[in-house]
Amino acid sequence: MSQYIGIDIGGTKIASGIITDTGKVLVRKKCPTPVKLGGPQILQDSIALAAELLESSDQKVEGVGIGAGGQIDAQQGLVYSATDLLPGWRGLRITEAFTKQLGLKAVVDNDVNVLALGEARFGAAAALTSGTVVFLALGTGVGGALLSNGALHHGANWSGGEFGHILLTMDPNARRDGGGAVGTLEAYCSGPGLVQTWRELTGNTDPDITGEDVVMDAQKNPDGPGAIAIAKTGEYLGFGLVSLANALDPDMIIIGGGLGTLGDALLNPTREILKKRALPGPSKCPVVQAKLGIDAPIIGAASLVMPNNQTANSELALQNILRDRVPKTGPRIN
Repeated sequence: MSQYIGIDIGGTKIASGIITDTGKVLVRKKCPTPVKLGGPQILQDSIALAAELLESSDQKVEGVGIGAGGQIDAQQGLVYSATDLLPGWRGLRITEAFTKQLGLKAVVDNDVNVLALGEARFGAAAALTSGTVVFLALGTGVGGALLSNGALHHGANWSGGEFGHILLTMDPNARRDGGGAVGTLEAYCSGPGLVQTWRELTGNTDPDITGEDVVMDAQKNPDGPGAIAIAKTGEYLGFGLVSLANALDPDMIIIGGGLGTLGDALLNPTREILKKRALPGPSKCPVVQAKLGIDAPIIGAASLVMPNNQTANSELALQNILRDRVPKTGPRIN
């Protein structure tokens, strides 16, 4: 049974674990993300966490996979673009730093891509041996990923699968998402989008209302505005999936993230819209809930370096990094 390290670098915490080749989590470690200290320190703390796991393992660790926010150039192992949630993150060479410090094969990819990969390998799509899988993570924003025969589609500029930016309306007065874009899927199917739908139904403008409050309202009153807002959000999602299903004709659509945990309350309205409005073939595409739960980020990250994963860096790039290894005194970040 081979072992791998998975690292998830988020805006509030860095999570890590030792994962087996069957997707089992053996050990977990985490630490706060030192956001105020900037990207280089975030990278150093991530490597230190991996080093702790490496030292604690009584078995050889085969490699380390890293999931991180931003647009990630998975081929070169660097951050192509990033938001201010991780300041100083853009341009850092993630895999080079990990490999030089730890002496392990390292692969990095976008955090949502990593979630999708984990679900494809060990979760909701594990039974598929080939085909196309669409993955959406519905949370504070809406992230997405596309896999074809197990391989992630990155796109020409490492933006492949950014389904949250699909337009649901051309109305210039429509809602804006967290990035300011008008009429996007994210504006309607994220946590803030759910809250906005609830506000439109109730007329309540309380700025302290959260998505959790809406869900609690739905649980207490199955016929109330909370439940209606969830169903309406499911319908909005359905219209977004009609476009995706018609364009890609996928074998499966997986819904994860915080809103994904709502299950059928959200997804049954989604399925009805897809069934009624998509082309005959794509209308039958199964829409399922993600399965891996809280460990999904580290399981997916670890799967980046497992055998037969097609997103890994080339062996030539890896050999060049290992040739230049430095002693374990800390990563060099230029």
